[in-house]
Amino acid sequence: MLSFSTLWPALGCAGALVAFLLGYRLMRGSAGEYLDAADLILLKEERRREAAGRLTPLERLAGRLVPRVRRLIGAGGVRYLQRQVDYAGRPVGVTVDGLLRKMLWWLLLLLPVGVLLIIGGLAVVLPLLPVVAVFLPLGRIAGTARRRQESIDRDLPDFLDILAVTVNAGIAFRAAMSRVSDRFDGPLQGEMRLTLDQLAHGASLRVAFASMERRSGSQAMHSFVSAFLQAEELGAPLAETLNQIAFDMRRESAQRIRRRAAQTAPRVTLVTSLVLVPAVLIMVGVGLLIGTGLDLGEILKTFS
Repeated sequence: MLSFSTLWPALGCAGALVAFLLGYRLMRGSAGEYLDAADLILLKEERRREAAGRLTPLERLAGRLVPRVRRLIGAGGVRYLQRQVDYAGRPVGVTVDGLLRKMLWWLLLLLPVGVLLIIGGLAVVLPLLPVVAVFLPLGRIAGTARRRQESIDRDLPDFLDILAVTVNAGIAFRAAMSRVSDRFDGPLQGEMRLTLDQLAHGASLRVAFASMERRSGSQAMHSFVSAFLQAEELGAPLAETLNQIAFDMRRESAQRIRRRAAQTAPRVTLVTSLVLVPAVLIMVGVGLLIGTGLDLGEILKTFS
């Protein structure tokens, strides 16, 4: 039997081990797994304050100009930027104001280049600087949005096939959608989870699925939502509808791949014509000159 002098050190070691394991789990996990909504809001606010303290003077200056740029581009421009952020999956820390600040940061950074262009007599190139400042941050968001849409287009047919089998097994639609979502990763799971949360908080089926279609920006998602809502209103069998939608999506995906392959052939031909053909002609010409032993100096003298 353990004595009093050895019991407490043993309990202390056991407690330290448990605390280490719990801390390691929290470190490797996501904040959303162990914080409620209020704590997450406070965490984001604290991170925002920390980021504000680390801004460079140029970034602070760009941030002061953001409200004026928002008024300049109007509501339509703000909606366009918000759509791009939504299509990209609303990355952490990426907002419309953040995009505008990044664009202004690039514009301020390129101002010395504009002064050098004016001094060098190349003022005609100045309109390219705002274009570069806009498309550098916007191109990154657009690339993320494109990869996200391709991921949704790729995973959605398989999702619908499994969902149809699950519904056929007698499980309710929302429960089946939640269960099948757990089998997938990436953007599709996030959109389905958000849609289920909207349904659980009282949103109608049409509103929730229309919001999912608007956020994703995916053509496959548009086809799925349109066909699903139409079948829901007409009372068509759900499993058959899902199977038909998945079949149509795979056919459209095959057509898109064929169109991309057809567009690739002219690009390859253009690259071949601009790079390989001149190189081959130079090699042939040099080989002929060396083989025939012509003296270019003598030939040029006859024309001088």
